[in-house]
Amino acid sequence: MLEVFFGVTVGVVLVAVAVIWWRLERNAFIIKHSLESSSTTLKHSMDRASDFDMPTLEDFREEMQDLIQDTLGAMKTPQMGDHIGGALAAGFQQWMQIKMHKEMQSIQETANLITESPIGAVVDEMLP
Repeated sequence: MLEVFFGVTVGVVLVAVAVIWWRLERNAFIIKHSLESSSTTLKHSMDRASDFDMPTLEDFREEMQDLIQDTLGAMKTPQMGDHIGGALAAGFQQWMQIKMHKEMQSIQETANLITESPIGAVVDEMLP
């Protein structure tokens, strides 16, 4: 009975290896075909790309001048509201920094109290 089980197992393994080998060969053929078609397509596109005119430095310079002129033309001078908003934002930022400093200072003082007093004394004070 053991010989039959061993024979069936070897047969199944051989079939599985054959199927895997067949799939690998099939995928290799598909990849080879895809590469050949891609290289053909690329070769044809490169033949058509030879008609492309490379821009000169003068063309680049003109494009950059147009870009700079459009950017500077879109800028506007600051209005009174812009100045007032900037002053209010600076004042709010300073107020928040002072507030955060006070909070950090109180946290530091609490941390100093905890490290200075032993935990047992704190627990004794809390319990009746």
